[in-house]
Amino acid sequence: MPLQQHERTPPYFFNLLIGVGAYTLLPFLLLSAYTHPTADDFSFALRDTTLGFFKSQVEYYLHWSGRYFGTAVVRLNPLTIPSLQLYKFYTFICLLAVCFSTWALINTLLNQHLRKKNTLAISALLLSLYLLLTPSPAEGFYFFATYATYQFSNIMTLLLLAILYLLFHTDIKFKKLFYTGIACILIIAIVGSNEMSLIMVFMTCLLLLVANRNNHIHRSYLLFLFMICTISCLVAVLAPGNYDRMNDHPNASRFIWSTVYAGFLSLLTFYRWLAPVLIASVIYMLLIGLPVANKTKNSQLFSIDLRLAVLYFLGTIFLMYFTFAWSTGERATPRVENVICFFFVFGWFYLLQVALHTHSHRLQHERLLSPIIPAVAMLLFLLNLLAVENNISTAYVDLVSGKAAAYDEALKRRYAAMAASDCQECTVDPLPAIPKSIYFMDILEGPENNDFWVNRGFADYWGKDAVHLSAPNPPITDNLSTLRKSSKNSLREKSMME
Repeated sequence: MPLQQHERTPPYFFNLLIGVGAYTLLPFLLLSAYTHPTADDFSFALRDTTLGFFKSQVEYYLHWSGRYFGTAVVRLNPLTIPSLQLYKFYTFICLLAVCFSTWALINTLLNQHLRKKNTLAISALLLSLYLLLTPSPAEGFYFFATYATYQFSNIMTLLLLAILYLLFHTDIKFKKLFYTGIACILIIAIVGSNEMSLIMVFMTCLLLLVANRNNHIHRSYLLFLFMICTISCLVAVLAPGNYDRMNDHPNASRFIWSTVYAGFLSLLTFYRWLAPVLIASVIYMLLIGLPVANKTKNSQLFSIDLRLAVLYFLGTIFLMYFTFAWSTGERATPRVENVICFFFVFGWFYLLQVALHTHSHRLQHERLLSPIIPAVAMLLFLLNLLAVENNISTAYVDLVSGKAAAYDEALKRRYAAMAASDCQECTVDPLPAIPKSIYFMDILEGPENNDFWVNRGFADYWGKDAVHLSAPNPPITDNLSTLRKSSKNSLREKSMME
């Protein structure tokens, strides 16, 4: 079928996707007003106010981790000022930065082929999918020590891909050198953020190098960037601190077990995330993918051998799981899986576009161009977004039930009590509610937990000998239970007023 059929796609599909993106993002932005420091935020703030920058960098590189950029960037911790409002503002900016970097990449890649509304719509689709699937929103967006280490690298990766595209689509030597310099800085920072991002960027640089091995114009730039990436990886991987830390994991360094376990977890990844991704893929393919495939037949961006692209996608996911399993002997934690989920979503849609670029001529069938199919897919996608127990619904429930507000007020009272009290072994009240979207961990109850690392960090930050809760925190409840309880409380308050 001719391309004009695709271009007659009703505009309300794109408007709906933009609306879906706004609906998905809104509660996460609002929750930033209720987030609070937790766990490592306190101990890192104390470290960074007592140790100088270079001393802490050397100490951690030699005895804890090769994440040279991750160690450096957490010094931006607002608790070093201290400023609770800045902590909340950081979260808000982090969310906006994820949105902007996603749009910047999509717009850079496709602005010559799609209208602005369409690039905004596909950005909204990808963001909605990522927020829906991300294993731990709390660690991804609200806990500074983790999002500074893991989410910042995701943002930089998107910007790096946009810069690389610009590098290979300019004939002006000065611009090529400028973009190469920016790409080098981003690669060094991303590699030094965390091991998952290291693998993601290394594999991406390797893919570009292999795919452009016969391209004499770009090959020298790619070789240079790959060399910078390799050196950065060696600096991060060979840090003595990595091996000191592995001594804390007795099941680490088991190659065969790690290989089998990583293979199993890679398969499990598809089981966990593939269904909503497939639904979103139908929407993307019919509204965006096929038109782009027709308009970019000669584009090097999507001309990569499909087999190579599949190997890159599957190999990167496997290596991410393998690296964590080999270095710790354990399953990847939610904060680590946030990065894997990020790669899964964005890597999948690139792979899909490569497949469409290769085989779009086989899909030009009139029935595929009917608005009925994308409408059904859109309905199924909306049902996924509106499911009562997913990340998005949980964010809304945490807001409307009052959980987030109660959590915020309780912690403000706790800080005031700690600042005003002259106690040295202090007992504080438990939280009244746990908003799952923004909660990671709290101090534990009872003096027997005074040496628990979260209790210890909180006590040291406030200059106390010990701190513990007077009673356990309430459990995290599911959304249906929260809504029922909230409804009963509202009815009780209404009857009392009458």
